[in-house]
Amino acid sequence: MTLAMMSWPLLSAQATELFTPHPHPEQLKPYQGAPELLKLTPDEEVLLKEGSAVSRQSETNESGSGVAVQYIAAPSSLIWDTILRYDKYKDWVKNVDECKVYRSVGNQLFVAMDLSFWWINSKLYTVNTLDKTQGYMSWELDRGRTSDVIDLIGYWRIEEVSQDPIVTRVEYATEMVVGRFPDFIVNFLTRDSLTNGTEWVKERAEEEWGRREAVKKSDKKLKE
Repeated sequence: MTLAMMSWPLLSAQATELFTPHPHPEQLKPYQGAPELLKLTPDEEVLLKEGSAVSRQSETNESGSGVAVQYIAAPSSLIWDTILRYDKYKDWVKNVDECKVYRSVGNQLFVAMDLSFWWINSKLYTVNTLDKTQGYMSWELDRGRTSDVIDLIGYWRIEEVSQDPIVTRVEYATEMVVGRFPDFIVNFLTRDSLTNGTEWVKERAEEEWGRREAVKKSDKKLKE
């Protein structure tokens, strides 16, 4: 997720009741179409090329937002395959205990995610709109079910920037409203979400791409 957030773990201490409509009105405007890529400074471009992630964030004691950018040495198709493996999130993504698609309609995936952080357990229900041809997937709350945040939106933005060597730019962003939390909790969770947002994708995608390239080289030697 979501994440994104899809892997965004801002939580409420109260348990949810399944299939009860979300009690809060929309406060954040969902994305319509491909989000504009974050404009980077020359210094940030250098950091990306050196293998570091770039992130920006802001938060209050009621809401938070942020965006993280990472270069990944793997093709966009493999990165999408990695992000869409919701069934593996509990093994791959920090703070995720369970994640599954409970409905699929056209290019929309409805995802349930159980999260835990410190003493807090929570559930999020999101509608994820996927458009690989435009290089993005955005999400918002499924308002037919109760989530443990007031509102939530976010996106993945995927764009190949080089073919030789293969390099893909991955951008992850999220914004949420949770109600009143202590500043240090919102601040920590914002930083934690951005840090992990692209990190786990980079690790898994590069590992799988390296394995595939090794197999390809091995097969080529055998044929020779």
